[in-house]
Amino acid sequence: MKIQKSLILLGISVFLVWNCEKKPSNVDSALLLPLLQVDQVGDSGDSTNPTNPPTNSSNTGKGVWLADTVTSAPGHTGSGIGNSNNAVNGVRGVGIGGGGTDVFSLYYTLANDHIILEWAGHKIKNGPGIDFIVFENAFKVSNPNTYFMDIIIVELSNDMVNWCGFNPNYIFSPETSYSKIPSDWPRFAGRNAVLFNETTKNFGYDPDLVFDTANSGGDGFDLDELSDVSNTAGGSGCTVSLRDELKAGFTYIRLSSASSVRWKNPDTNLAFVKEAISNGPDIDGVYARYRTPR
Repeated sequence: MKIQKSLILLGISVFLVWNCEKKPSNVDSALLLPLLQVDQVGDSGDSTNPTNPPTNSSNTGKGVWLADTVTSAPGHTGSGIGNSNNAVNGVRGVGIGGGGTDVFSLYYTLANDHIILEWAGHKIKNGPGIDFIVFENAFKVSNPNTYFMDIIIVELSNDMVNWCGFNPNYIFSPETSYSKIPSDWPRFAGRNAVLFNETTKNFGYDPDLVFDTANSGGDGFDLDELSDVSNTAGGSGCTVSLRDELKAGFTYIRLSSASSVRWKNPDTNLAFVKEAISNGPDIDGVYARYRTPR
């Protein structure tokens, strides 16, 4: 979702007018509520990488390691939400009720539906608990369980040819209808709000605090759950041996729009359903917990 920061009350009903960089779309009245409280301080829009070092500043091991290199971003334009550097310049969430603007936006065609990131000189490896968090600017809408989401498929690779994913599975019934409840989208990203912020809420880059999603938000992934399944919801050329290799250390992470023409829901053989006014995920960044030199 491509959101700026103005809220305007029109007429008798409450209506959000978004001064945004996005494609025209129909408006879902369930989202026209004054819940997008964007924190001007939290969303700095700084285009540089975070200056605060992780707690563990050694070359390897446990820490708070930002994916710092854009390997591929077909939709890169170099400006605004089309600037892929926004996906590697730090995470600047604005809280549970707002979507940040320091993001790189994905869409739904093969020309602009994904981004591939890496950690310069390192692989990310498996360890206890959550191994990495994907931050996309979902936000809460009208009740504690309902969110505006732009759903993402997450895959890992060491060669950018063969990919393993997490076998995501949309579980709402019927699957041809869209659910705004994050728990109906297990093993996808783009489900939860971004609470972490480089300036205002970085928890001293303590990995035990950062990788608690109750603190940082975002969507946590455990490499123990990496799947050897290759299907229309992720994975290409994945095998048991490749899955185990990637658990020991992966180089690349690919984030792609679940509702892109690239993917189909294996249960329906149709595109994954999406929010009516969604026009693609907005990537704020990825932090990993355990790394090792390549």
